[in-house]
Order: sequence, then C-alpha cells, then structure tokens
Amino acid sequence: MKIRYSQITIEPGNPAKNYDKCAAAAKRAKNSGVNLLILPEMAIPGYLIGDKWEENDFIDDCEYYANLLAKEADENFSLIFGTVAFFESVFGAPHKGYDGRKAKMNVACIATNGKTEYRIKTLLPNYREFEEPRHFFDNLTATARASEINGDVQMFPLQEINGVKFGVTVCEDGWDDDYALKPLKILSQVGADVLVNISYSPFTAGKNGIRNRKFSAHAKTLGKPVFYVNGLGLHNNGKTIFCFDGSSAVWNAEGEIIAHSKMYAEEDVDFEYANGKLICTTQTGFTPNAEIQDIHDTLVYGIRNYMAQCGLKHVVIGASGGVDSTLAAALYVEAIGKDNVLLVNMPSRFNSKTTIGIAEKLANNLGCWYTSVPIQESAELTYRQINGLVSRNADGDELTLSLTSFNMENVQARDRGARVLAAISSAWGGVFTNNGNKTETTVGYATLYGDVAGFLAALGDLWKHTVYDLCRYINRNGEIVPAEVLTLKPSAELSDNQSVDKGLGDPLIYPYHDRLFEAWQQWWNHAPLADILQQYLDGNLAAYLNHGDPSDLTEDLIRQHFPTAKSFVADLERWYKLFKGMGISKRIQAPPIIAVTRRAYGFDYRESAIQPYFTRKYLELKAKVVK
Repeated sequence: MKIRYSQITIEPGNPAKNYDKCAAAAKRAKNSGVNLLILPEMAIPGYLIGDKWEENDFIDDCEYYANLLAKEADENFSLIFGTVAFFESVFGAPHKGYDGRKAKMNVACIATNGKTEYRIKTLLPNYREFEEPRHFFDNLTATARASEINGDVQMFPLQEINGVKFGVTVCEDGWDDDYALKPLKILSQVGADVLVNISYSPFTAGKNGIRNRKFSAHAKTLGKPVFYVNGLGLHNNGKTIFCFDGSSAVWNAEGEIIAHSKMYAEEDVDFEYANGKLICTTQTGFTPNAEIQDIHDTLVYGIRNYMAQCGLKHVVIGASGGVDSTLAAALYVEAIGKDNVLLVNMPSRFNSKTTIGIAEKLANNLGCWYTSVPIQESAELTYRQINGLVSRNADGDELTLSLTSFNMENVQARDRGARVLAAISSAWGGVFTNNGNKTETTVGYATLYGDVAGFLAALGDLWKHTVYDLCRYINRNGEIVPAEVLTLKPSAELSDNQSVDKGLGDPLIYPYHDRLFEAWQQWWNHAPLADILQQYLDGNLAAYLNHGDPSDLTEDLIRQHFPTAKSFVADLERWYKLFKGMGISKRIQAPPIIAVTRRAYGFDYRESAIQPYFTRKYLELKAKVVK
C-alpha cells in the first residue's frame, strides 16, 4: 500500500481556496499511484478564526467543499483530511450545542470509494490560544448524544483501507498526558495497524523536540507506526500571530523517526506499507535545527506573511543604534527585501555619536534605505508650548502645567513615533514597526503613543537575551549586525542619566530581570512572589529562576545588585506592580505580537486590567524579612 502525507499551507477562513489546495494535492497523489493521502487538521476551514465558527453559512461552505474533496476518492484512492461539521451532518439528526446554536465538531473526514466517515476530535484543548470547547462538541459528548438519538454509536471505530486498519485521531488526541482518555492507546487496543494524527499546531520554541519524544514514545509503547501530519500557515486571533510550521513526521513501530518535513516548506512524502512494516520512500534521515535557527526562521516567516496578508510592502524602522531596532531591521530586510525597508535615525542631544554611527553602519551592511531626522528642535518646541501652560475653569481657578525631565523623555519618544515615523511611513505608503522586546513589554518600559506604537511587534515575544542570541545568529556568516551593538549597555538615550558612552542606560538588569519576568509570565505554573523571596533568602534564587537552563544569571550577580533583603523586595515589588498595573494598560494598546514562546502576550496570555495583588503568604514573609 502506498501512503502519502502532504504538508500544505492553509489559509484561515477561506474554505474555497483551501479546497483548491487540497484538491491539487489529491490529484498529485492519484497521478503518483498513491492509495491513501493524509492532509492536516482543519484543512478546509483553517484555524484560529474566533467566533466565525458561529456563522452557519460559513460552516455550510466548509461542508460543501469537504464533500467536494471527498469525491476525489475512488476504488484505488482514499483521503484523510480535517474540517468542521455540524452534528446533524455526521449523525443524521439535528442537535443543539451548549449555547443553543447548532452543534458542531472538529473532525477528520475519511473518504473512501463513494463513502465518507467522520472521526471526532476527542481531547479539546482549552489553554493558551486554544478554546475549542467554546465552539465544538468533543467525541465523548457527541457520541453520547448520538447514542441517545440513534442507539449505540461507537466512539473509536477503525477504518480499513486496502486491508490495513487505521486509527485516526486529531491533534490534541496525541497529547494525552494529562487526560483520562488516551485515544491512541484505545485505537491500538481495538486493533489498529497504523495510527494517524492529523494536526494544526503552531510553532513554539522547543516544541519540535518535545513532539518527537512524545510521538516516538507512542509508537514504541504501542508497537504501531504513527503518522503526525501538521499544516502550514499564518493565523491570528487579533492580538497574537501564530506561525504554523508543519514539521510533519512519521515514526515506525520501534519508535524510530523515519520522515520529518522541514519547517515552513510544502512537501509530499511517500511511504510503502506491507506486512506490518512502514518504509519512507522519499526521505532519508532527519537532523533537527538549533532552537535559535527555528526562532529566526519563524520570525522571518511571520513578518513576510503577515505583511502579505495585510497587503503591505514598505516598512519604516526607527533605528536607534540599539540592539532591538538593529535586530528588527535585519529581520525585516531578510523577510521583505532591502528595497522595502527604510531606517530612520532620530537623534536628540542625548544620542551619542556611537549609536548614530551604528545605525548608519547597519543600513550600509543591510543595503537598505537610511535617513536622519533630528528631534531636538521639535522637543524644545513642545517644552516651550506646554511648560507653564495655564488652564482655567468656570470658577476662575488656575492650573499651571510643568514638564519634568521625566516628562520630556516621553515627549521625545512620542515625537519619534507619533510624529516622525508616522509621517514618513505615510509619505512612503508603508507602516512603521514596534521594536519592543518581551522584557520591556512585561513591565511597560515603553512610552504610550511613542515606542508602544507600530503596526507589528515582531520582537514582542523575545526576552532580551534571545534578542542578543538572534543578533549573533544573524552574524553567523559575517557581520551584518555591527559588533558594537553586542557590547553597548542597552539604553533609551532620553536623558543624561542614559549615556551609553558613560556606561549608563536602562534600569533593568537583564540577566536577572529576564529570568524573573519569565518566571512570572511564561512558566506553566507561574512563580509565586513568596517563593521568589524565599529562594533569595535561601541563596538559591539563581538556580530557581534558571529553571534548569544555562544562563548568565548567578547568585553572585543577584547579591551584587541586591545586597540586602530590603533592596531586593523594593525592586521585586517595583516591577511586579508595573507588570500587573501600567504594563497591562500598555499591552492592551500595543500592536499584535508574533508568538514564539509558550506564553505570548495577547490572546495566548489572558489578563485583566486590575490592581496588583499580594498574597497573605508573601506579605507575612516580607514582614519578617524587612524587619
């Protein structure tokens, strides 16, 4: 038996276009003598389309194109592909969901000669960006309801094709560690010869390694070959952009990986199955990438495709000479080409010749457009207009305003973004970027309507240490990122207290605060403040925050910056209050972020604009410490 999987790009919310892509894959397969073609989950509707799932006419279209695709099957050719279906289409009887609307399911369609069967997704994810229980019945619920209507309905039927019994599951069904039901195990126990998992799962740093270990264990433990077929594409839920990287793979019955598709590459991969043995006939071997390469490739893919989706061509980047804007410039040039990128340096009297020189050198290295627009004069004009400005009310009272040096830092940031970059991008028919990293985003270390602005935050899910790692990766074949960028102290250069030439700059101690903020926001079980304080007192905080990973953070560095518990607590609460306070207000107004970690801001990390809260356990420990 000849089996093929096709790793294809799926467009969210466009069943007509996705049908064309799937039908083309089916025709290629039939012309190659393939007996079974496997396509990804949600291959017809796409994914992450929010409450569009509640539009019945859209579901009707998905069913129409799914039925049309199923007609490609004949006596020698079968298909397995993902789509959405109404309950009544699967079980022949109308039924309402939890919200009173027509019930629907995430399903795998199995099309054989003149017949279509459905396998309903059993485990519905309801974490991170996923919220499938909001829209779909799971397999357990659907078959229970169907059994009440039609009599006994089997929950885990097998599908025989060319004499081979296939057990078909959908995405989360293979990630069953924390679920009571184990779909792959059940299908193996009832006699499946081959296990199939169609998926539509986005990129997360480190996920490929975890996925390979998990599905290899499934194959080895169950003693059955396992197909994992994932889709490609760029999908979003408004505030967070997810890159679906493919990385489809197959393991033999011994748990050995015998095929693995490249990230972000459409590909047909063929196999021969005979006498219980599965052999890949089109691939030889698999070497995983370094994680930093995967992150780099994801960001380039995300930028390129998001701009294409939005119909955008030109990008303007505020190039300060710092590491964040430098990385942004390099990524955008790689994604959309040097002729579509314009770097703008906007010096005030606080900007050093060092960083100005770096910005111009970067533009020369990249070969992109470059210009300079000084802002000192406009900042001074704002100061003259606002400082001392008098307002009066109906009672004759007067209010006199004054601009502090801190206020003037914000004036400069807004002048750069809302005035200069906005005007230049408008004149060029483009947009301007947001260059903020995840560390800054966590505590709102950015100015509203200034550096919080921009059409896309490509770096918004990168901790500061990852920004540096990516710059070094970009220089792997020669200098693109000027070497000076990697040694300068990060600085906003908005006051005399932020002079890079004097070694002054940001108030963040990145080796420490990166790890601290990651523990608050990105750990699956967020680190409690009380635990952090206790670890500091015990002298184990560096090991605790490093979470088993290598890092520049050491206990000596922490003690150097916080020699007393009182100074440590003051810093801890300063940033926590911003993280849970003004930082949220700024994140709500920030542009969408390309997700690369397991907890990107936006729809991946749900939060509410409420006051910071300190638990009893933390306050009791703090009281003992500061006394």
